Amino acid sequence: MTAAPVRAPAAPGAPPASRRPVAAVLGLAGTVLLAVALSFVGPAAVLDGAGWVPGCLLAALAVLAATATSRVLGLSVLAPLFGVGALALVLTVVFLREPALLGFVPTPGSLALAGELGREAAGIAAEQPAPYPDTTALAFVTALGAGLVTLFVDTVLVALRLPGASALGVLAPLVLPALVLPESVGLAGTAAAVLAALLLLAGARRFGAVREARTAAAPGTWARAVVVVAGVLAVTLLVPGVVPGFVNGVFPQGSGPGGDRAPGVGPLRAVGQDLRSAEQRPRLEYSTSTGEPELLRVLVLDDFTGAEWFPDSTGLEPGLDALGADTSGPGAAERSAAVQLRDWSERWLPLPWAPVGVTGLDEGDWAVSPQHRTVHADRVPPEGTAYEARAVTAEPTSAQLRGAPAAPRTPELAPFLGLPEDTPAAVREAARERAGDAPTAFDQALALQEWLRSEEFRYDVDAPAAQGYDAGGMAALEQFLATRTGYAGHFAPAMAVMARELGIPARVAVGYLPPSTAAEDPFGGTFTVLPRDAHAWPELWFEGTGWVRFEPTPGTGDVPGYAAEGAAEDEGPAEGEGSTEPTEAPTDTPTPASTAGPEESGAPSAAPTAVPTPEPPPAPAPEADPGPAGWLLWLAGGLAAALLALLAALPRLLRDRRRRRRMRLLGDAGAPAGARAAAGWAELEDLAADHGLGRAAAETPRAFVDRVAVTVPAAAAALGRLGRDVERALYAPAAAQWSPEAGPEDLTAVRAALAGRGGPGARRARWLPPTWRRRP
Repeated sequence: MTAAPVRAPAAPGAPPASRRPVAAVLGLAGTVLLAVALSFVGPAAVLDGAGWVPGCLLAALAVLAATATSRVLGLSVLAPLFGVGALALVLTVVFLREPALLGFVPTPGSLALAGELGREAAGIAAEQPAPYPDTTALAFVTALGAGLVTLFVDTVLVALRLPGASALGVLAPLVLPALVLPESVGLAGTAAAVLAALLLLAGARRFGAVREARTAAAPGTWARAVVVVAGVLAVTLLVPGVVPGFVNGVFPQGSGPGGDRAPGVGPLRAVGQDLRSAEQRPRLEYSTSTGEPELLRVLVLDDFTGAEWFPDSTGLEPGLDALGADTSGPGAAERSAAVQLRDWSERWLPLPWAPVGVTGLDEGDWAVSPQHRTVHADRVPPEGTAYEARAVTAEPTSAQLRGAPAAPRTPELAPFLGLPEDTPAAVREAARERAGDAPTAFDQALALQEWLRSEEFRYDVDAPAAQGYDAGGMAALEQFLATRTGYAGHFAPAMAVMARELGIPARVAVGYLPPSTAAEDPFGGTFTVLPRDAHAWPELWFEGTGWVRFEPTPGTGDVPGYAAEGAAEDEGPAEGEGSTEPTEAPTDTPTPASTAGPEESGAPSAAPTAVPTPEPPPAPAPEADPGPAGWLLWLAGGLAAALLALLAALPRLLRDRRRRRRMRLLGDAGAPAGARAAAGWAELEDLAADHGLGRAAAETPRAFVDRVAVTVPAAAAALGRLGRDVERALYAPAAAQWSPEAGPEDLTAVRAALAGRGGPGARRARWLPPTWRRRP
């Protein structure tokens, strides 16, 4: 049996032991890059557009180029630090260049700008539904996340040589879509993440030249990797079922003409998020031909099925001509509004009622719902989008509405009368009890409005979210009627559903109340719309009149005159009191419709939270509810913290791993005696070097053992056995049969004796051992 040779000093001019084969290094870097790219297939559904992709690719490429270069040059120990530096450089050049020195050296101003971008991204995630708009702030955060994921995977896979654990890095991004998308990750994202994890495992075996030695994979490596992958996937699939507010299905924050629906929270819950938002960034600015602010309508909800209610995406007609001509008849008032979007995240445009034309936009990017008089975009319009909307409305009267016959059961009205089978009995009973005996449909509507605005109900934007029945769906509506506490996202659908129960066609509109403050400019009043102005209201259809707005939300101070509480006779239209367009029934062609404008008396109000009213008293704005989407930043922060902790513990982890492997070989009775002796001796040399007692190149094994024994006499016997074993391995005849004297317990004894000396040297040997770098 041939004895295994003891490790000898490297020959002069030999390459450093830490230098890695170029092909293996580049192969692993390419594997990591492809795996990271696959890991972002799932999160891509959370972001609108592809503006974030270049930043992510640059961040990943920079990290891998830096770490690969350090390994090729024999600086493997510094690879993670090279990666961190490269990531900081790319983020500075791409996103933080303005305050940087020479455009690439980070400064305190760069850090301040990074914090500002992070806060902006957090605000978007907290206040807006997915998919999030393509902004610089979100591109910065995603690039940072991609860089951290790449650095984590590279460090764990190459430095720690733990392929199974490295799979956690490519599976972690799945948490984001699992938290913010109602349908969770989706098949494509799941398949891509699993493929990325398997790719890392295969790459680790294929490019084994970067390993300390080409040894077989440890038993159970693949099994452990499968457990890791299965565990993370299970978490991503279970999250929507255990986190409040997540359901199966999709809600279209916007829908294209083809009927595709973008996922996210529903518009009614989005109203609540806006009202609760602590950061009130302007949504839009507008001026009107009348000089007065107006109610702006964004989208219409008419499908009351599902856990989230969404706009009807069918019947959209490309272009803007489908808004149709004015058919309002005598007495109609024409006005216009010039709008400029600011921090806007919807695919629907805010318009005054009832729009008959929109100019200033490229018609190829827009579609119109003639039935709802709404305008839809192919994607979220960029900040600064400006247009002018022209609207024509006539004024309804209470006598006209009271005299309207019952709505006919026509195919055109059927969608506005239907209720899902899961409509709670409590909702149906409340409708009949509170308004079933009223003589006309208009009186029934007034009775419902009066009841919802009465002292029996309380306006509160926080309680529903805290108690798990934030707006959206029949379950939330049932709990709202039980607690009688909510905001416009609850009051509006409650009245609409109860109106349908009574046979009155109804739908829910979402938009913005007239703002409470206006900034004057030389050309007239300019009105700034803030998130706190978000609102929802029901629209009911009356024969011969069309769609009419009601205001069941208490405390708004914006009840139309014709719908005022207790209206018993025709008082005639008042200026600004309401608006209508006569029609027979909704159709797919431009038809007249009606809704009320601002209240006749008093200045128009903002959202209930911003206007002091006797009921309810105004409450201070709460802190922004980050919601599940806030996990975008939490995920990046968690990865950064985990990476820093990993870097700090890296020397000890690598050194402990090598020690355990050597001790296993030393104690393996079935291994060759020479290999066992070499493993014990290599560990002894490293232990001594870690404690400042390294072996000189010309020092014989016996001289080395004797010198160390003088320092730690308690381990002299163990040192002697280790020394005799290596001498036999070096000098015994090849045919000689012998067994090592030393065992793993001898190495443990030497290590304990060296550590027992205490002092800074012992602490350094434990946490930052000089021999932690790989050696052949």
